Amino acid sequence: MAASVEQREGTIQVQGQALFFREALPGSGQARFSVLLLHGIRFSSETWQNLGTLHRLAQAGYRAVAIDLPGLGHSKEAAAPAPIGELAPGSFLAAVVDALELGPPVVISPSLSGMYSLPFLTAPGSQLPGFVPVAPICTDKINAANYASVKVPLCGKLRCPCQEQGRVHPWAFLIWGLDNQGVSSGRS
Repeated sequence: MAASVEQREGTIQVQGQALFFREALPGSGQARFSVLLLHGIRFSSETWQNLGTLHRLAQAGYRAVAIDLPGLGHSKEAAAPAPIGELAPGSFLAAVVDALELGPPVVISPSLSGMYSLPFLTAPGSQLPGFVPVAPICTDKINAANYASVKVPLCGKLRCPCQEQGRVHPWAFLIWGLDNQGVSSGRS
């Protein structure tokens, strides 16, 4: 029997602007922890809804929240805190997490959303229970010392800067698209 799921949509105020979100919760109301799903430039929170990711995460016992990043989806009217391709202040995503009352979430960050997630991940004192990067932008804009300070058990993008520095995380996930070439499917 499939677990029941409660879903809702709404807006939150973040640094004086409205951001749209979609949320799925376990029907029991008790979540293991929160998962914050970000998106790329051609996508929105609707993508996670249409793929069934929000629902599946809630069925598995997690609070799943997908936001529409500033200037995109239903958050088109909100101004981004930085130009595309530049790092947004880590305080921006921290304010999103606070407004949604997520506690420390696992962050899933594809492509464009790297400009938001990487500064949040590498901010002093950041303690995320997990981070799943999927080819995020701006990896080259974070210095090695900041990457070295990250204490997160999940890592997985095509070119992990930490691996380029000769370190391999104990838990590594490699995520790639069907048309990506030259990617090995071994465990690191």
